Amino acid sequence: MKIQQIFASAAVASVLALGAGNGTLAADPEPQYGGQMIYAQAGEKFTLFMGRNTDSGAYDVWLYACENLVELTEENEIIPWLAKSWTVAPDKKTYTFQLQEGVKFHDGTPFNAEAVAFIFNEAREKKFLWISLLEGFEKATVDSEYTVSFRMEEPFAALLPNLAYRPLCIFSPTAYKEKGEQWLATHIVGTGPFIHTEYKKGEYVLFEKNPDYWQEGKPYLDSVKIINVPDTSVRTAMLEKGEVDRTISLNDFDLPRLQANENIDIRLVPSTRQFYVVLNHLVHPMDHPNVRKAFNYAIDKEGIVKSVFAGVGAALSKAPTLAEGVYGFADMREPGEKTIFPYNPEKAKELLKNAGYEDRDGDGVVEDPRGNKLALGLWTRKGSTKGDFQIAQLLQAFLGDIGVEVKLTVMEAASFSSAMKLAPTEAKYDMSLLSWGVPTADPDEPMMYMTYTKAWKPHGANRMFYSNENLDRLAVLGHTETDEDKRKEYVKLWMAQLLRDAPVIYLPTLQFNLGERSYLHGGRIMSIDNYPARFAWIDKAEQERQGIER
Repeated sequence: MKIQQIFASAAVASVLALGAGNGTLAADPEPQYGGQMIYAQAGEKFTLFMGRNTDSGAYDVWLYACENLVELTEENEIIPWLAKSWTVAPDKKTYTFQLQEGVKFHDGTPFNAEAVAFIFNEAREKKFLWISLLEGFEKATVDSEYTVSFRMEEPFAALLPNLAYRPLCIFSPTAYKEKGEQWLATHIVGTGPFIHTEYKKGEYVLFEKNPDYWQEGKPYLDSVKIINVPDTSVRTAMLEKGEVDRTISLNDFDLPRLQANENIDIRLVPSTRQFYVVLNHLVHPMDHPNVRKAFNYAIDKEGIVKSVFAGVGAALSKAPTLAEGVYGFADMREPGEKTIFPYNPEKAKELLKNAGYEDRDGDGVVEDPRGNKLALGLWTRKGSTKGDFQIAQLLQAFLGDIGVEVKLTVMEAASFSSAMKLAPTEAKYDMSLLSWGVPTADPDEPMMYMTYTKAWKPHGANRMFYSNENLDRLAVLGHTETDEDKRKEYVKLWMAQLLRDAPVIYLPTLQFNLGERSYLHGGRIMSIDNYPARFAWIDKAEQERQGIER
């Protein structure tokens, strides 16, 4: 058995194999054809229609039948897919894509420039949920049968990585026009290596091999069945028994036992998803930077990684908001430190004192000069993201250690989500525990959607109601600058401003895991919370040796 740790970055990926003899990975043998892969997901309930979906669990479903113009590799590099090449006009506002020829949708209709233009123009007209990612998109124009141009209002540096985002895959315009959104909520009609044949919401999705797939010789499997199994322990048991071939989001504390099983491979990847605590800047004293910095220094992040994630399910953050693997990431830690805002409760107390808060009556709670205790509420969910409730409990204890009285409120997921969408005049929270992912591996979304002043809820995801003129300036520059070196510098300056302002409490970054039976080859795990296995294949002799019959 081997544990592989994949460190994805914009330029390089390192792979470590632990317990694999000489520490090298043997080359896979030639792929074999046939067989069915059974993949257990975590039980998300989603619509299959890309234009209205908000659940990440669908991303691994769509990719079997629906494809994008471009894709991200495990190293988060952009590669051609349905678009075989592209050019950018001198004004940086028009992108022209040369498309693959001879590709067909699963309903037999042609994939061409007309189809691509229709999907994106319709998305703009009907306000598909993902259209906000294409900020400034004006229209798509058919230049020839296999050439399509995207016109933007201004230069948009993140267009290509955003086009790789799974919900922007290209589905059949004919199916959409004839059947409508409601029908597409239960049917996927794309160009992918597998044809969607059956769907039972909340239970499973079934795909059969596409005999006319445009990439010669692929796929290898006859079929793929994705089943929804919400309970982690049940998914783990199914993997150990060989009832499923792969599953994700295993309990970190189970990994040593699974590691000891020679028939199972476990892979980990540092993700782009970072936990953070929303601090409502409209609630005093969260409008004071020293208070926000004090909260950051008060938290033992290393302790959280060890106690909540068994030392493997999360990693210490090296930069605010962005994780390794996101374009423009730079290590922002102080020399010799393991994370940004390293655990230092004494420094936290000093910062609080400088902001006017100290324990004036000896009761263990700090007060302002008027004797008002620093007492705040912290909202959380339980089980929506791995470890959320446990982290919230530790946050309450750590902040209590520096004299901040914290009342913990556990909310049902739907109520929590609704409460976090409110405008500043309606928002009732002091602090809330969330996690932020970057599914495009590009900083544009967090820059323009999370920290930008114009992104205050309900218009974006700036739930802190945070505003900084310099940060806004840098976000816009990073949004429009297409020169890579200049853009990376703007991103680094943006992160430096976040460190100075500390608008949130920065917490560890999740590590995703994937468990597979060792006879399954070709599956991938990506930092953007994606687990492609379209071109996976099964070693039948090894499957038989393990006693797995289907």
